[in-house]
Amino acid sequence: QAGMVLSLFIPLVLAIWTYSSALQPSIDMTAGERERGTLEALLCLPCTRLELLLGKWVAVATITGVGVVLQICGLLFAIGYLASSSVIGLPELSVWTALLLIAAILLFAIMVVAIELALAMRSHSVKEAGSILAPMLLLIVFPALFTQVINLDGIESFWFAIPVVNILLALRELLMNRIIVEHIVIWAGTSIIYAALAAYYASRQFNREDIVTSLS
Repeated sequence: QAGMVLSLFIPLVLAIWTYSSALQPSIDMTAGERERGTLEALLCLPCTRLELLLGKWVAVATITGVGVVLQICGLLFAIGYLASSSVIGLPELSVWTALLLIAAILLFAIMVVAIELALAMRSHSVKEAGSILAPMLLLIVFPALFTQVINLDGIESFWFAIPVVNILLALRELLMNRIIVEHIVIWAGTSIIYAALAAYYASRQFNREDIVTSLS
């Protein structure tokens, strides 16, 4: 019961936290540097543009992933400390389930950061990047709300291949201490594929001179 209650709101909270935490760093490290003219200086370094993009990706994903994991741990600690009922307390999770929860959160952060970097890199200014990425939070919130009403009993495997929905459904299953190998393989594999596609698109934008060079 405790895991079921937590699975009804933690995926939604996590989705919002992850997207909003990665928003500003993604914009600042792409459109922000382009607008300030510092991106041109970075291009003079003895490394390829793909290596620069991967460095930004790892940096933002690490900041976002670690931050969200700590926020979730703080939330769970607060629930466990303040709750007086087993219904809203902490669920009993195995070690493997806890590790898979952390892996799912980090995978989600990697996927979201890749998408945000791709769109921010396409923007010519911080204002343009903000106007594009801020409304896209709805594309995260709506799937998160949708996953709350999906019945996990006898759920079809294809749901775990849909972007965003896959990780949020995985979090719901894991919070209920359910480890289904088939589902784990699907949501982990598809998340890596989606992140790679977004990173590839960002790298294509990163190689465009009119996108990378500053307005000056």
